Amino acid sequence: MAQAEKEELPPKKNPLIWVSIIVLGLIIFIFVVSDRGGVSRESLPIQDAPETEAQAESMDAINRESLVPPGLRAREKIKNFRDQGPPYEFDKIMALASAYASDGSLADAHLMFFFAAREGHVEAMMMMAEMSDPTLFRAENNLLDRANAIQAYKWYSHALEKGFEPAANRLENLKHWAEAEAGYGNTDAQQLLLNFN
Repeated sequence: MAQAEKEELPPKKNPLIWVSIIVLGLIIFIFVVSDRGGVSRESLPIQDAPETEAQAESMDAINRESLVPPGLRAREKIKNFRDQGPPYEFDKIMALASAYASDGSLADAHLMFFFAAREGHVEAMMMMAEMSDPTLFRAENNLLDRANAIQAYKWYSHALEKGFEPAANRLENLKHWAEAEAGYGNTDAQQLLLNFN
């Protein structure tokens, strides 16, 4: 009787075969039939090389002029300020640094802030500290790859020595950060804590 029941049941179809056929069909469609975003090789313009030597030279001149190495403008301005000598016009220096930062020229802005900070300008010292401060660090508007707590401590300390009291609060925040992070094994935080003792 068991033999008779087996013969009456229809044979089972394997759904894996049908899924495999559908997937294979989609792959073939994507790579063979579709135009992959509507861009074909024939539609891309092919630019011929310049026909004359003068045209080639003018193209080279344009390309060279458009590329300005990072920090070059700031270095030229700093040289001009140094040539004029102290007392430096910190308002102009800070305005230039802010303009460079607004333009996205972070290397130029960093150099201008650094120059002013080294020459004793408290606002520039605070800018240098904030750029490095791990509690305030934002990579999208910073030349630095990552925060540097030691540099932040250094610049906040210089600003505090100049009598800028808000730097004391920033140092206290930095100390709290270091205490919390040192507990998690952060070696930068552990090193920073040595400066507070």
